[in-house]
Amino acid sequence: METTWQTPWWLWHSESAGIGDWIYRLFNLGEGLVWFGFSGLVIRRWARHRRSSFEWNYALAFAAFGLTDFREAYVQSAPLVLIKGVILVWLMMTRHRATRVWYPGAKLY
Repeated sequence: METTWQTPWWLWHSESAGIGDWIYRLFNLGEGLVWFGFSGLVIRRWARHRRSSFEWNYALAFAAFGLTDFREAYVQSAPLVLIKGVILVWLMMTRHRATRVWYPGAKLY
């Protein structure tokens, strides 16, 4: 017997997809690309300045969040939202550390 926890909230079915489904899917695919872009920017910054290997952790957090958006383009579920939340906390913690250590005078955070 399936529980609410196991049942997907939304599934992508191209044959029955309405305009809202298409928009939701394309938005998530685009958002995933943006997160991968941020990951690439962090790696590029690391390659130029080589401040700390910790930046790889930061880049990995962005990439992991992007992967969840690619998954969300096909299915939305409680486990996925939980995983996204955990990765978001990881991303915020690494962002806080990067800002505090390398950009202590930054006003935007």
